[in-house]
This record gives sequence, C-alpha cells and structure tokens, in this order.
Amino acid sequence: MRKVNLFEELLSERNKEISSDELKSIVKKIWSNHDSKKDKIRISLNKKNDYKNNQLKFDKMESKNIFHKDTIKKICVRYRLRFLDSNLFKGEYPKNITRIITDLESKHDTSLSNFKIMAPSKLFKIKSPDDPILFVPIGNDYFYLVHKWGKEFNKLRKLMVLPFKNIDNLTIFSILVSIFFALVGKLVMPSLTSSEVFILFLFLVKGFIFIFFYMFFLTRRNFSESNWNSKFDSF
Repeated sequence: MRKVNLFEELLSERNKEISSDELKSIVKKIWSNHDSKKDKIRISLNKKNDYKNNQLKFDKMESKNIFHKDTIKKICVRYRLRFLDSNLFKGEYPKNITRIITDLESKHDTSLSNFKIMAPSKLFKIKSPDDPILFVPIGNDYFYLVHKWGKEFNKLRKLMVLPFKNIDNLTIFSILVSIFFALVGKLVMPSLTSSEVFILFLFLVKGFIFIFFYMFFLTRRNFSESNWNSKFDSF
C-alpha cells in the first residue's frame, strides 16, 4: 500500500487553491507590511517627543507596569539614573523590541509614541549593556512600562552613588572619610592626644570637602536630585 507523503499532499492541495506567483505576492506583501511597521516603530523611538499621552485600554493594562513620575524620580535619584526621551538614547535596543511594541499596540488597538527611557547616564552618550527600561506616558504624570532589558544592577550601586544624591550627602561623606583617616592617624601614631586627633580631623574635613567638591564640579557633574531628568551632558 502506497504511503502518504503529507508534504506532497499539502503542496498539491495548496496548488489547487493558489499559484506560486500569487503566493509569493501575498507573502511579499505581508513582509512589506511587517517591515513598514518595524520602520515606523524605529522612527517613533528616534523621534523627538511632543509630550502627548498614549491612549491604552484600561482593562488590558497590567497594574504592575504603571508608575507615577515621582516613583520613577525616586529610583533615578537612588541609583543615579536618568529618565529621558528615547530619541536621546544611544544604547542598543533588544532585537525583539519592535515585536514587543507591536504586540502591545495590537493589544490596545493604538500606535505608541513619545517613548521615555530610564537608564544610566552613559547610555545617553555611549553604548553600554547596563539595564534600561522603556516607558510611554499615559496621563497625569503616569507612565506605562513597555519593556526592560540589559543586565541587572549590582546592589552596591545604591551605596556607591549615595554621596552624589545631594549636597548634604556629599558633605556627610566628606566628614565620614575624615573621621576614618583621623582614626587611622591615631592608630599609626598612638602618642597623639584627643585634642591633636580632633585638630587632625578638622584639617582633614576642610581638605576632603575641598577636594571632593572641587573634583565633583571640575568634572561638570551635578547632584542626582537635580539632574535625574536633565538633557544636558553634565551628570
């Protein structure tokens, strides 16, 4: 008994319904539409924002992806990040970003625009694998998280950038460093009296405050609380 070749059966049945040329034309149109959609998304990501809100369907939004501007600001300040328009982003998007955005647009029957990205400042200048997050505005200073990619942050980052949160933190950091070196001085020279250690501490405080603040502003840096959403290079 002759065995059935399913591929040949499928091919034979399809050829009855449509010619090869017609099939190629249909597939070409599908690919053309898909490429056009991808190009549109890329243009939107690189386009300057006009600050209009996106209209998403309320019952299809996931509450875990909705964040207020104040919440985003707190995280940016805590980890020394920026929250800027996507057209300023110089990092690489994941390969499937157009599919992710297309799926979300289909789900909400809309076209997304005015994308925002939360990421380290260097990602808005040079390419880096660190952890960016893509948002779209949905009104009243609320943003909807579209996609997160890249590596996770080291937990030490929060501690490392803490001195740069504001002027008070940098001052306290200078004092703590001074205390540390004053105690080291006491260990190295046990003969120092308490008064001498205190004088050494005062000398160190003035020195470290000058050094830290001078180097901070010399490199055109600014504090996280004032620059988390700044478009300017100094950070």
